[in-house]
This record gives sequence, C-alpha cells and structure tokens, in this order.
Amino acid sequence: MHVHFEGLDLAGKSTVCRLFREHARGEWQVRHNALTPDNPIYELADRLRRERGGEESIGWLYHAAVLLDLERYEPPAGDVIQDSTVLLRSLAFHKVRGTPGLADRLETLLDRHPRFDCSFVLVADHRTRLDRLAKRRLQNLGPEDFLVRDEPERFCAMERQLVDYATRHFRAVVLDTSGELDASWLEEVFRHIPRLRRDQPSA
Repeated sequence: MHVHFEGLDLAGKSTVCRLFREHARGEWQVRHNALTPDNPIYELADRLRRERGGEESIGWLYHAAVLLDLERYEPPAGDVIQDSTVLLRSLAFHKVRGTPGLADRLETLLDRHPRFDCSFVLVADHRTRLDRLAKRRLQNLGPEDFLVRDEPERFCAMERQLVDYATRHFRAVVLDTSGELDASWLEEVFRHIPRLRRDQPSA
C-alpha cells in the first residue's frame, strides 16, 4: 500500500508516521516530500530553503522537483508511507504568498500527480503547535517552523489551502491532532484502513 500523510509544520506528521510504521501490519518505508527516493532538484531546493534563500526562486526549484518526480515515478513495490508531498505544500505556500504564476503552474500538475491508497491531512490548533514548537531543538527547526508563531494569519491561510487541495484532489481524510499524540490516536487512522491494524497478541 501507499499511505499518505499531509500537513503543515507542527501538525504531528513525523510522530504519526512513526507510530503508524510501528503499529501497522507489514514492513514500511517512509518517503519524505519527494515521491522518488533520489531527487537531486528537491535536495537542492530543500538545502537552499534551510539556508534561507529567496522564496520565489526556491519555489520554482520545487516546481522543477515535482516535474522530475512525475517523470521518474513508479508505483512502489512494497508498503510506503508518504510523509507530505512537494506539490501540495508548495501549492499552499505560494497560493497564499501570491508568487506570480507559480501557483497556477503547480495546479496544472495536480491531475498528473499519483494518488494514494489512502490519504490523510493533519491539522492542529494554534496552542498545540506553539507547545510543540517550544519542545523542538533549535537545530531541528527551519524558517517555516516559526510562521505559526510570527505570522499566524498567514499560516492559517496556508493550512486552509492545503486542506482544500488535499480533500478535493486526493480525497484526504482530515485528522485533528491537537493535544498529546500517542499510539491510541491511531484508532482514527485504522478506522479508515482496518486491515492494516497489527494483530494484538493474545493474553
């Protein structure tokens, strides 16, 4: 299976993906953002983003990374967790930013983008995100992580766009991860894909 978890920063995706991998049946590999295991354009764009390069130029690099992904993509042979997609995150960011022409070009790629066996889009309230931000190590934070604190209105607008794209084009299920995240939270995921629930050992 190819299971997809989408969401903006501090929505709990990394934790959910880890918990899902630990508690779902089968052996799962995780792909972060890019659809293909090796996408040099994505790696360049992500490195420049972390170095706080220009938003518009890096946005077009991400557009090129999506194109390369689509050219190289092959359905996975095993079970894969897709932790975010370059396309949906870029669309949400640049739709709100208003980067000239970029959101329109990204939207043309939606129909070409592969669909997943099951998609989820994670959201969380503002207080939960601020609490998670405070617990993160500074070296693990990128510039976008501080948007929820410094530009909350812009961040909320981006999340609305992300949820809209994910639900309309990927039929994603919206999951609210506000509060503490633990293994019991996966019940909502397994309700949608019950056959992946790992068998519990008998007492």
